[in-house]
Amino acid sequence: MAEHGGLAGWGHAGSLREAKANRPILFANPRPETRLATRARPSPDRPTRQPRSAATRDRILAATEALLAAGDADALTIEQVAERAHVSVGAIYKRFRGKDSLLPLVLERVHEQQFQRLREMLAQPRWAGAGLGERIDGLLSAFADSQLARQRLIRALVVGYWQSPDQHGQAERSAELMATMHAWLSERTGEIRHPDPRLAVSLGLFTTLQTLQSAIVLERIPPELGLARFVAEQARMFRAYLGLETPA
Repeated sequence: MAEHGGLAGWGHAGSLREAKANRPILFANPRPETRLATRARPSPDRPTRQPRSAATRDRILAATEALLAAGDADALTIEQVAERAHVSVGAIYKRFRGKDSLLPLVLERVHEQQFQRLREMLAQPRWAGAGLGERIDGLLSAFADSQLARQRLIRALVVGYWQSPDQHGQAERSAELMATMHAWLSERTGEIRHPDPRLAVSLGLFTTLQTLQSAIVLERIPPELGLARFVAEQARMFRAYLGLETPA
């Protein structure tokens, strides 16, 4: 996902330094560089021109999402998707190349939904006077709840990501989400005691979100610990890494 941030005011040196400080360091595979012209990757779905066709496409993707949330991705069939979407199997193949091409597109839908929920959460008035520690607690708690609520779906979409013909497109959207969270936490940079605040926020976000997602989606949280305690301990580690005071 492209790094996110407003461009207004970048003409001043101070604004440039501040903008750079608010951008995350991204932990991802770099895009391979080549001097040779490359052929464009094929789209996982076939182009749709008519509004009615676009509506059918949306129903197919929504049906796929619902089925993945309720069952096993390996057992999913095009016939099940067609029945759920109230379309023919031929209508699906007219728009998509098969089941594997549906998964990355559903992942794109989920990213859009997550981004919208994130924007709504960060815009809530209660965060205006909140310190960095409180923001970390709220962000990790909301993230954990979202992963738990869509556990099966997210697990299935991890497979879809690796099968995607354009992983860079999905990675760019993920980076945009990360950049939005990074900028929000960086509004309280003055509270950070780590010598490199930008690195600390970037690495802290990457580590805690990756750990939470893996533990929740793969069901690796020890029963004696529980989700709430696990999230609280992740927040404690993040706070400590930034040099914030941690609650007793």
